Amino acid sequence: MKKITVKVPAKINITLDILGANENYHEISSLVTSIDIYDEITVAKRRDYKITLTMKGLPVDCSVTDNNAFKAGLLFQDTFKTRGFDITVDKKIPVAGGLGGSSADIAGVLNALNLLFEIDMNMEKLAAELGSDAPYMLKGGYAVISGRGEKIERLPFNKTLFLLLITENANVSARACYKKYDQRKREYPPCTAKAVTALTNDDDNALIEAVKNDLGNAACEIVQQIKFNLFALNKAGVGKAIVAGSGPTVLGFYADKKARDKAYKKLAPLFGENLIKAKTVVQ
Repeated sequence: MKKITVKVPAKINITLDILGANENYHEISSLVTSIDIYDEITVAKRRDYKITLTMKGLPVDCSVTDNNAFKAGLLFQDTFKTRGFDITVDKKIPVAGGLGGSSADIAGVLNALNLLFEIDMNMEKLAAELGSDAPYMLKGGYAVISGRGEKIERLPFNKTLFLLLITENANVSARACYKKYDQRKREYPPCTAKAVTALTNDDDNALIEAVKNDLGNAACEIVQQIKFNLFALNKAGVGKAIVAGSGPTVLGFYADKKARDKAYKKLAPLFGENLIKAKTVVQ
């Protein structure tokens, strides 16, 4: 095998409970799953020991050596002493949007290289060196992540939820968002366990009712447009609207496709290409 291509889906937090802070990080509990927006990663063997990275699709504002896809390739080569390879990332997951795009590229490169060089090893340990979400992204699907995000409990669900995403051309760092959350000194009732129970019972209404993100208000204070985008989703009719991760993307949750598509028609003239249809998927 000389070349292989893999697709890695974006991630959403259906719930994000912040349970407290320990030294330099926040303790969380979050129900996450994959959605049908994908980065496509191709890796091809070289005869020498060089690693190259080519980015296509959505623009990424960082150097090659700072790119997590390149870092994943370098870590893989250092660990398994392979020859070089060319990495191509066709980026479709919105950049810095709270959808796990950077971690998706880490997972995609590690998964692809694992297959290309027939290493046949679990890549979670390597992925964890590069990003807290990256081990989860290796497989995706429904899971509860906890601790700093490094603890993963995968769940055997394949529930389909329909979504609208509104992306925003702004940058909200997770660190700044958590800092703002701490400054607000607000606590919110945890919802992750409720959401898992709703999935277990196949209760759509209870699941959407449990949708929540503790960072949402902090993100709205950092980027005021986020608040307007949430308002627009609610005005168009939505089961629940929240911020994706630390933002700036916002998510509208719908139990059925018809309701989602009706809201899309209302919002498309206002948001254009920043409005995206999606649904949950299991890899």
